[in-house]
Amino acid sequence: MLRLPVVNRSFFPAAIIKGARTASTAAAAATTNLLEVFVDGKSVMVEPGTTVLQACEKAGMQIPRFCYHERLSVAGNCRMCLVEIEKVPKVLFRLHG
Repeated sequence: MLRLPVVNRSFFPAAIIKGARTASTAAAAATTNLLEVFVDGKSVMVEPGTTVLQACEKAGMQIPRFCYHERLSVAGNCRMCLVEIEKVPKVLFRLHG
């Protein structure tokens, strides 16, 4: 199961960020307004408003889902996209909304 670290939950669920950044990622984030997200320990820079599902795809992780398509409204009915996120008490399934 996928585990995403969460330190600052103010942007959750649109994007999960980690408070500490290296100098290079902090500089990149400052100039382009990106957030640093960790997917299974891999750092990924995403724009504010990016969903957990989109961040996982950008990190190269395939999360199975039936009810999601970029051009359709959010359904969240199939519950195939279950993930665990650190410091979140329950499993999440609406990663795209």
